[in-house]
Amino acid sequence: MSELKDYTQAQLVLEKNDIYVAPAEVHGAISGLLACGLNIEAKEYLGLLSDVFNEGQNFSEELKQFFAEMYKHVIEHFNESEFQFDLFLPSEDESLLDQANALVGWVSGFLLGFGLKQKDYGKLSADVKEVISDFTEITKLDTHFDDSEEDQQALHEIIEYIRVSALLCFAEMGKEPDAGTTSKTLH
Repeated sequence: MSELKDYTQAQLVLEKNDIYVAPAEVHGAISGLLACGLNIEAKEYLGLLSDVFNEGQNFSEELKQFFAEMYKHVIEHFNESEFQFDLFLPSEDESLLDQANALVGWVSGFLLGFGLKQKDYGKLSADVKEVISDFTEITKLDTHFDDSEEDQQALHEIIEYIRVSALLCFAEMGKEPDAGTTSKTLH
């Protein structure tokens, strides 16, 4: 099973390569791409990420490897039968404000990735439509949390809802119907 870099290390890799977006947002975008049915074997995700995070410019080799590791990690965890998929967020040692801001970034990234590939929202199931609607509302979340036990619990409940919702989207749309059959969606 692949492991991701420490969140702070991931941020440094992005910034060192002039990508000024949170690691949570990148992880969310990759998760959204996969959850809406991007062919898991496709290298298309690098081009899509370049378009949205790097003005269409090629990534450095370091970034390509970083994104490949993250992509592989998301695939492995989405496909795990034990539902071990987690959002890539700052550690719980960070302030609730930092965690909440990263969470909003993750959800924004997920919606971005999902929207890059999913053009026909009319064909989505009611459950997936509800997830997209809820995620849109979460991006408007007031991230001012006190470091109280109550606010900490509320944030953890939101994180868990998002985690399970992303798994639901992937279960409905991301898995290939038959490994031996390649299907293309016409738009």
